[in-house]
Amino acid sequence: MNSHRFFRAVLAASVMCFSGQSWAQRHPRELAEPPALSFKTPRPVEFRLANGVHVFYLEDRELPLISLRGMLRGGDLYEPEDKAGLASLTGRVMRTGGTPTLPGDKLDEELEFLAASVETSMGDEYAVVSANCLKKDFKRVLEIFADVVMHPEFPQAKIDLARNQDKERIRRRWDQPAAVSSLLFTERMFGETAYGRRATFKSLNNINREDLVSFHQRFFAPGNLYLAVVGDLSQSEARTMLEAAFREWQGKDMTIPELPPLTEKADGTVYYAFRDTPQANVALGHLGVRRNNPDEQKLEVMNRIFGGGGFTARLMKEIRSNRGLTYGIYGGVSSGKDRGVFRVASQLKADRCGEALSVVKNIIQDLQTAPASEQELDLAKKGLVNSFVFQFQSKEQVAARFMRLRLDGYPDDYLDRYIDKISKVTAADVQEMAKKHMDLGKMILVVVGDEKKFDQPLSKLGKVQAIDYKQISQAEQKE
Repeated sequence: MNSHRFFRAVLAASVMCFSGQSWAQRHPRELAEPPALSFKTPRPVEFRLANGVHVFYLEDRELPLISLRGMLRGGDLYEPEDKAGLASLTGRVMRTGGTPTLPGDKLDEELEFLAASVETSMGDEYAVVSANCLKKDFKRVLEIFADVVMHPEFPQAKIDLARNQDKERIRRRWDQPAAVSSLLFTERMFGETAYGRRATFKSLNNINREDLVSFHQRFFAPGNLYLAVVGDLSQSEARTMLEAAFREWQGKDMTIPELPPLTEKADGTVYYAFRDTPQANVALGHLGVRRNNPDEQKLEVMNRIFGGGGFTARLMKEIRSNRGLTYGIYGGVSSGKDRGVFRVASQLKADRCGEALSVVKNIIQDLQTAPASEQELDLAKKGLVNSFVFQFQSKEQVAARFMRLRLDGYPDDYLDRYIDKISKVTAADVQEMAKKHMDLGKMILVVVGDEKKFDQPLSKLGKVQAIDYKQISQAEQKE
């Protein structure tokens, strides 16, 4: 079923579900719940180019458009400790600097003329390269795309510009109270590991052009490139054009280094940073779980009931809707390459901060000591299944999702089994997940605000350690 037919079917189902009811006369809580949707994801065709590039292909003849999305293992986690910020610089200057035959400014002009795009970036774990264009321009855009991937020039002027932009971001990153609590939480959770490292003026100044060239050469190799190709072309056309574009790129042996395993640093400490603000910006939690583990679907259902289900989640219902202590609060256990995090975060009313934090802990205890109601369980599972379906509104999303799952090590039938696994989660499973993955005795708490405005001293919540984030910010800006 193509995307247009699918949405027409969903709309028809919604109309049937609510037929005969006057929307204006019914309160939203009285409206019938939408039925859970079933969905079979289309599967991309997979093949490898002669040099080892791994391709995920889906045909889409609806419009004369073609998209490319490539991912490579390599990012912030793999940069030298004294050169934090190197991956981000490399990812941006690959594109802004252009290539020896097509400098960045000329590249901009040509892509603008073609109404096309080619973009590059690097995150924690992966480098991302993408392109979008009209079918008639695909040959040329693919040539540009391949040239940027294989032969970035890294001109010094563009490196200096990107470095200065990063320094400006460093100057501003402690400006907002919510950002301060998030930064301090990450810092205390991951410490000096690759997961907690931040770029500073000093680390950026340590980076030279040769570092960018070396970092690119280290991770950009045919065997490390996973490429999703979607659009108005056949599989044979896609293979032929890709082989031609990357024919000179020779494969090479490469290994992705293993990172030291994370250790739990949360020990119940309360970290307090003074900020003259009417709210208490809080983040609390401890390490989460490893990606691709047997508990994932059970955790998703638990998270939805606990703090990830919007206004139906217990955190929002009790702390916002019933008590009016915040505009928004979220929480849950996430997965990561090594360990994700269990985190609850919010901006709370300062004069009732202690009350709100006590309620958070009570909600966690309730989830651990009593099964969720059948209504909560049913609503959470329906919400997850329905939102899952809408993650595949385009074939670009489908191909990109399959590619990411492969890179993250998930089994080939993960998407096919997802809905079934969600449907089998029980109330006992949710209770087990809360007991197993949320430890009230281990959580750290970060509070950014003015303790004089709080309804109780922070010392009642645990051992308090004061943090002067302004000193941290100043240290990060030392040349």
